[in-house]
Amino acid sequence: MGMISAALEIGRSAVMSYQGAMQAVGVNVANAGNPDYTRQTAGLSALPGIPIGHGLRPGAGVALSSLKRNLDEALEARIRAAVGERESAMAESDWVHRIETFFDELTGAGISTLLTDFFNALSEVQNSPEDVALRSVAIAAGSNLAGSIGRLRAELLAMGEELNEQIDLLVDTADGLAAEIADLNARIVAAEASGRAQANSLRDQRDARLRDLSEMFDVTVRTQPDGSIYVYIGSEALVQGGVSRGLKTEQVVDGEFVRSVVYFADTNAQVVVRGGRLEGLLNARDNQAYGRIASVDQFAAGLISEVNRVHSDGQGLIGFTSVTGTFDVMDVSAALNSPEAGLQNPPQHGSFFITVADDATATPVSYQINIDLDGIGTDTSLETLVDDINATVVGVTASITPDNRLQLVADTGYTFTFGHDSDSFREDTANVLAALGVNTFFDGSTAADICVNAALEADPRLLAASLTGLTGDGDNAGRITGTLNTPSDLLNGSSILEFYNNMATEVAVAGSAAHTGLESAAAVLSALQTQKENISGVSLDEEAIELVKYERAFQGAARYLGVVENMMSEMMNIIR
Repeated sequence: MGMISAALEIGRSAVMSYQGAMQAVGVNVANAGNPDYTRQTAGLSALPGIPIGHGLRPGAGVALSSLKRNLDEALEARIRAAVGERESAMAESDWVHRIETFFDELTGAGISTLLTDFFNALSEVQNSPEDVALRSVAIAAGSNLAGSIGRLRAELLAMGEELNEQIDLLVDTADGLAAEIADLNARIVAAEASGRAQANSLRDQRDARLRDLSEMFDVTVRTQPDGSIYVYIGSEALVQGGVSRGLKTEQVVDGEFVRSVVYFADTNAQVVVRGGRLEGLLNARDNQAYGRIASVDQFAAGLISEVNRVHSDGQGLIGFTSVTGTFDVMDVSAALNSPEAGLQNPPQHGSFFITVADDATATPVSYQINIDLDGIGTDTSLETLVDDINATVVGVTASITPDNRLQLVADTGYTFTFGHDSDSFREDTANVLAALGVNTFFDGSTAADICVNAALEADPRLLAASLTGLTGDGDNAGRITGTLNTPSDLLNGSSILEFYNNMATEVAVAGSAAHTGLESAAAVLSALQTQKENISGVSLDEEAIELVKYERAFQGAARYLGVVENMMSEMMNIIR
């Protein structure tokens, strides 16, 4: 009877084991379309048994000893890194493409076209300087150009703020995923404690969350002996077993910009982000959105300075009765070219002319004002400039406004102009008029505040198209037009048009590079995923073969049990 019992145990173990193996095949087939599922393989082990004579031990059947997850951990780590690279490239590419539209002449700000329109309008004024309507057109073209530059800057600033919102949302999601991974760690450790079971489904869930987390930033995973994992961002642990340190963002003010910065929630230590969508968003914000604003501001500053420098030397159809500079001085007693004065485009050693006309006699008298900025002795400050003008010029009173700007007011019956000695053109060699915003075309200092001088918009006759004030003289309008293609120190030696075109080209190059990076990262990830599919993916053809094999084995074991049952019946009959 002992051998009969052993035979029954052999049959029972086979039936149970192959039933379990077929169940594993069924689970594989059921999850064939599940991208987060890892194919399982039934592990069968022979059971030791009692000897049957002459020291022979054929065994006591078979046991379903394991359910192996077909997973290459090294390949998984490479896939996580590749996922992060693709997501980083994708995020940056998407946002750079949006910035490209700002510089598109058809859909964006159209600054290149507006530049051409503005300078073409000035050329028309040069040809017909007495035509007030053409002057109005030129001023309107300048206003449109300034408004477009301001809108471009505002759009870039708004994009940076939008990226901050995206970063906040992404970090919130990452924080939730880290908490889920920590929870799955605890559940896996509990399920596999003392080797009682293998929590394959929980491990699949954890791997899926890890892949989701790797989309957001580069993570490193270290498997622990108890089945849990540690997840690192750089060298800092984010998840340790069943505990997540948590992630958060805080708004950090950087000048006029506000940036969302990522921190660990437990220690407030800043997270060094590498890879993933988060890196792409940070690069897009810092290098493409906020980063482009500096170039746009430089472009606007160069345009303002170059146009104003020439415009301030010219005359309109009428003289001034009063004028107030548009740029203030921080310290009225400081030398005008010193940092303490705070002028964006400081003047230099030289001189300029104020020409005063008596309305009664129409006889102009010119006065040369010297600007001493040679660094020897007492250099010219706003205070001393006002004193020099008042001491030298008859018919005009100079003063300093409460907000530290130069103001010139003609006496009753007088007007005044700049840039000539009543006979010929006299250049402002000190560039002091443009530096103080006197007789300028543009107001403002960057793309944030660039606009046309309010005095010009109020009276187009003040557009300084002439060099001498003589009838038919539009030469200064021609000089302003020439600044479009004249190299400027403020624009790194480029002209106004060239600088803008270079800026637009840089954006296009960045967009192309981001797109190329995305294609490369996607190709690498696709190749790795193919490798993973060969290892971890479910092949219905292979599973069908396994199912037939286990089914036949199960049928054989059942038939074997039937034979053993007949033997038991025969033995019982013999005993009776």
